[in-house]
Amino acid sequence: MIMPQDPPAIQQFLKNSGRLDFKALESFAENHDEEAFVRFLKTPVFMGNEVLEGELSHRRGDTTVFISDHVNISKRQVLMRPPMMHLVYPFIKRLPTGNPDFFSIGRNEENDFVLPDYTISNIQAGIRRTGANRYLLRSAPATNPTRLNGRTIEKSEAFLHDEDRITLGRYEFLFLSPSALYCRFKGVELKLRIQQFLDSLGKADHDFLKDYAIRHGQEMFEQLMMSPSLVGSGLFRGYSLDRDTHDGNTTLAFLPDITFGMEPKHFKMLERAIYPLVEPETAWEDHPIIRIGRSETNDVIMQEGSISNNHATIDLLGPGHYHMNDLGSTNGSFINDKPVFPPLGQDLHDGDRIKLGRFEFTFLYPGSLYMRMTPENVRRRR
Repeated sequence: MIMPQDPPAIQQFLKNSGRLDFKALESFAENHDEEAFVRFLKTPVFMGNEVLEGELSHRRGDTTVFISDHVNISKRQVLMRPPMMHLVYPFIKRLPTGNPDFFSIGRNEENDFVLPDYTISNIQAGIRRTGANRYLLRSAPATNPTRLNGRTIEKSEAFLHDEDRITLGRYEFLFLSPSALYCRFKGVELKLRIQQFLDSLGKADHDFLKDYAIRHGQEMFEQLMMSPSLVGSGLFRGYSLDRDTHDGNTTLAFLPDITFGMEPKHFKMLERAIYPLVEPETAWEDHPIIRIGRSETNDVIMQEGSISNNHATIDLLGPGHYHMNDLGSTNGSFINDKPVFPPLGQDLHDGDRIKLGRFEFTFLYPGSLYMRMTPENVRRRR
């Protein structure tokens, strides 16, 4: 896939360290609307947030070990004040050599983002642009480990989203898309998170999502969603055991009626059922696990008799790597008509059909969900 070229227009604001001229960029934002600003910048940025308080311990090689006083990142405000907010690094290559889709960060002057501070290693971290024009933060064996939203990156890479906090040495930066940066210049804080639009069952507000997609476009929609979703697709017709003969907490065995065929019946109403696969806020031992079932202890709750109390899990094993497993449910779990056998499970891919009980869902990444929710004429205008 051919990646977008580095934007030539923004080069005029670029300094030798890879930083943008803050005053010039701020002036451009003040005199242009959001669409013109996004078209001019084209690329996300790292924007300085604050210098963390802590102890400068001892030197390890040519870098100083930094021990931060900040434990819980969620209790700290986004400060966005001078001089840190003047540090704006766009994802643009400083030199024409090397991988055009990889941006290096460190104290060494050969990096794309040069941070000349003694708590920053010569090579601190990197950013990789993917084929979907999304960005992954890549850790490096630095003296002071790079952190994403207060956590050390356990895997080698992690996807970045609007307002993610990246800690490099004693400095904290925000990852901002062009639209989010424009909002910052206009004094509008971007606080929207998809969690704000989920009901108690983990289901998203369909009408809000559709309106947001139409109003703000694909980039902002993907930043809001962040993760794939299970989207209602169809209903299999058949028979269930009589509920009168069972306790209300018992899962009903579902028997499909083959006289109607093996395909589910599709209803527009079912397409309104959108379950974003949001990482649980509770801690996990190794990797995030999203739990699906009828019980209220699950992350995605489907209160229907053919769904078991603890029906299935979807594990996030790495950036973009989703793996589904059945938990020994009464009616099983299926991906593209193939049963999911525990404990092996199966990987999930964009557009996969998932059968849980008598319902069929489609596994959709944010970009695919955007295409499904927006009329073609809206996408053509952008």
